[in-house]
Amino acid sequence: MRRASTKNVGKIVVETYSDYIEKYLLCEHTPGEHHFVAAYLLPRVLKICGVMPDYINPDGMKSVIGDITWFRGNKHHFAIEVKFGTIRLTKNEFNNWIVCKDSDNHPDVFIGIGKKGLILLSWSDFIAAYKSSTNLIEPCPIESGYGPQKFVDVLYGELDKGTFGLGNSLQQCNILEKSFIKSLTDILSDMA
Repeated sequence: MRRASTKNVGKIVVETYSDYIEKYLLCEHTPGEHHFVAAYLLPRVLKICGVMPDYINPDGMKSVIGDITWFRGNKHHFAIEVKFGTIRLTKNEFNNWIVCKDSDNHPDVFIGIGKKGLILLSWSDFIAAYKSSTNLIEPCPIESGYGPQKFVDVLYGELDKGTFGLGNSLQQCNILEKSFIKSLTDILSDMA
C-alpha cells in the first residue's frame, strides 16, 4: 500500500483563491463546494477565528444551517453558505433562507465561487442580489425542486461590493487574496 506524502501537512497548498479557481473550477471535472470548503476555505477560517466549526458540510442534516456552522448553547450561532459555480437552492433552503424573513433561520455569510472570482456577502446582501438577478420581488414558497438557479457569476452584475476577481499575475493574485482575507476577517468578526 502506498502511503500519502506528509510533505505538505500543515501547509496551505492552494495559495490563493485564483489558484483554486484555475486548478479546480476552470477544469473539465470540477470537485464541487465540499472540496472548496475543505481544501481552501476551512484552513483560512480556522487561521482567522481559531474556533473549530461544529459542522462542516452537513448535507442531509436539514436542521443545520450552512456549510460551515458554529453552535452556541446547543443552537445555531453563525453559518457560512458556499455555492460553487451555480446557485442552486433546494426547496428547504429557498423557503427558509429566501422566502422566510426570520433571519434566525438564515446563514450569516454567502461565499460564491465562479469563473470570474469569489463573492463574499452578508446573507442579507446576498438575498438582495439573488432576488434582483432572478427578478423575484416577493418570492413565494415552492413545493418541490429548487428555487431559481443562477450561475454565481451572474451576481457580479448586481453588486458594487463583495466581489474579488481573478488575478492575472502572481503579484495581483496575492493582492486580491489579501483583500479577500481582510474582508473575510471583517465579516467573521460578527461571529463573536
